[in-house]
Amino acid sequence: MEQLAKKLMNWASILEDETSAQARRTATMPFIWPHLALMPDAHLGKGATVGSVIPTLGAIMPAAVGVDIGCGMIAVRTGLVHDDLGGKDLARLRESIEKAVPLSAGKYNNAVWDDGTQARIDELTAMDGGDSAQTVAPNWRLQLGTLGSGNHFIEVSLDEAGRVWLFLHSGSRGVGNKLASRHIKVAQQWCDRAWIPLPNPDLAYLVEGTPEFRDYLRDLRWAQHFALLNRAEMMARVTACLAAFMGRDIEAVETIQCFAGETAVITRKGPRTIESLAGSVHELLSANGAWTKAPVRSFGHQEVSEVTVSRSGVIKRIRATAGHRWLLRSRRGLEYEATTAQLQEGDRLQFSFPPRPPMTLDRTSIARGFVYGDGYRCSPNRSAANFHGAKDAVLLPYFEGLGRPPRLYNYSQHGYAGAFTRITGLPPEWKTGTPPLDSTPSELYGWLAGYFAADGDVGKTGRPTLSSASRANLEYVRVLCQEIGIGTFGIRTRARSGWGKPPSAVHLLGLMRSDLDPEFFLIPAHRRRFEASRDDRPGNAFGERRGWNVIAVRPTGESTEVYCAVVEGTHSFALADNILVGNCHHNYTEQMSGDLLARWKYPQGKTGHVWLSRKGAIDASEGKPGLIPGSMGTRSYVVTGKGNKLSLNSSPHGAGREYSRSKARRTFTRAQLDAAMAGIEWRHTDAFLDEIPGAYKSIDVVMADAADLVEIRHTLRQIVNVKGD
Repeated sequence: MEQLAKKLMNWASILEDETSAQARRTATMPFIWPHLALMPDAHLGKGATVGSVIPTLGAIMPAAVGVDIGCGMIAVRTGLVHDDLGGKDLARLRESIEKAVPLSAGKYNNAVWDDGTQARIDELTAMDGGDSAQTVAPNWRLQLGTLGSGNHFIEVSLDEAGRVWLFLHSGSRGVGNKLASRHIKVAQQWCDRAWIPLPNPDLAYLVEGTPEFRDYLRDLRWAQHFALLNRAEMMARVTACLAAFMGRDIEAVETIQCFAGETAVITRKGPRTIESLAGSVHELLSANGAWTKAPVRSFGHQEVSEVTVSRSGVIKRIRATAGHRWLLRSRRGLEYEATTAQLQEGDRLQFSFPPRPPMTLDRTSIARGFVYGDGYRCSPNRSAANFHGAKDAVLLPYFEGLGRPPRLYNYSQHGYAGAFTRITGLPPEWKTGTPPLDSTPSELYGWLAGYFAADGDVGKTGRPTLSSASRANLEYVRVLCQEIGIGTFGIRTRARSGWGKPPSAVHLLGLMRSDLDPEFFLIPAHRRRFEASRDDRPGNAFGERRGWNVIAVRPTGESTEVYCAVVEGTHSFALADNILVGNCHHNYTEQMSGDLLARWKYPQGKTGHVWLSRKGAIDASEGKPGLIPGSMGTRSYVVTGKGNKLSLNSSPHGAGREYSRSKARRTFTRAQLDAAMAGIEWRHTDAFLDEIPGAYKSIDVVMADAADLVEIRHTLRQIVNVKGD
């Protein structure tokens, strides 16, 4: 690494003078912070250098992202090995892929293919930004599942152990190009109206907080998601081609990072296993307590690790892939990210709880809740409640005017002294059913208070706990609490015995004190213990732990089908027990992560988000898997990021051009291209002359330059190459 200017760091040992000059110009823009990072594959680009990482404070330059928004790679390791392909005609496989996936610029599908394709189209249609895409490219649906041309490719490769991989590179196609071009023009017009001088028109920018900035971010995210689903669509077709070629189903052993199917996720209807949600859109709890609609998808079979976490003495285990993103909290409350492989003992997981709406205790609902807990059915059409002693007597005023007038009974018929009060004539559903979750917050809060008065207790430490022989009752209470912004702890189960009966299970649900009022506790003894548990510390008045701590992480060596939600905007969703995690959506422009922000102090007097634009670079955060392809005819690499902070957690995305396309055509011959592609099945044509390996930097040099950015996991060599003209 070398520092070329005050705000320019360089990892490229091969760097043309024009490329260096272009990067220096970009680094002089006043909002570049902390510095621009040039990757080993850096080369001249439109406006900004390809192979550069550009952090901008409070602004984004659309041309720095580029016109192929979301361009990237996907690789799938299959269950096949080289011997499985022995003696087979690979030309037939190449030709079937070329028929399944439209190639070259302007080549699209003739019609929607199948249910999987339609589901991806529906997902994109429902997203914010879909209207913009429809305006600039009405045929965008026919572009999904198409490759394009240039350096985009589909390959069948072998790794160092002879295992078969499918590997492809593409982006957001014509629709992404048109969206980007529109916003580059908008940025230029905005700067022109503001009388802002620019060293190059393609360095025009949009300022955070303006309508133009928000519109660009919306369309950028849509195009990035289109690129993601475009690669997924093509990979599904390529996998089907390979399956037909082999005459059997193909298992995807390794792709991207997600959760095991049994992992529970918080939905608006309560916790559900992520496996049960796959294939459709659901309302999920996201960051800052927001509810957002997002699709949940399967990402095939992958190896998973086990993450063990604890909170308030409760142990929880979650299975996730090694590269999945977790959101963490430092002891200063700073948010940052880590992959599963990066998690360490003592890390504190981020959390999310729905906000609490304004509400009071509804009197009738209090009565209904008490009957649900301590009442009984006295006839098919009536329920009743008995009130014993001073504890229950405080509930009687809430029943005034409800049911039949109270009647006093004594215990003499049972051989006991004393008396109790009974109210009958109450609605039967008060005992047999729970209130609808779309009831008003005050009705739900009142019902919960009445139910807690019947079946709850406040321990010596002040923790409110609700108990029930029915776990289903407490699962309902958790969803109710979710609706009205009251945090809960996990349901615990223990054995109990009494009245001469065998031991039975009782289930316990803790409520978070900081979300409750003293008025919630209708029983005086409960209220006294609750108020006595307060302390004088700032913030949480109860010193209550809302988040989980990591105890241990271990690889399991097991593979299972894994799933993930794809959440736009916050890129996060909550697991059961309010654990907030990141999703797997890949962004080329995103807010800079907390671990990078913590390394540098904000410039004095400056505010706003820091936006990280990767133009021809990939995320190489510590432990994060990545893909670095070479040129056609050379090797590609599956890597793991090292989290180099100076590089802004980034690495190269490929070899990087050394010759322009026109210069390559003038310099190299068809005979040289044939020699470079020896041993690889490819479509023999002069059209690929500008993609000859000699037109690119040596991938060996690029990977040597990237030695402090990534670690190589697998080295892939092509055996089939598919490209567009």
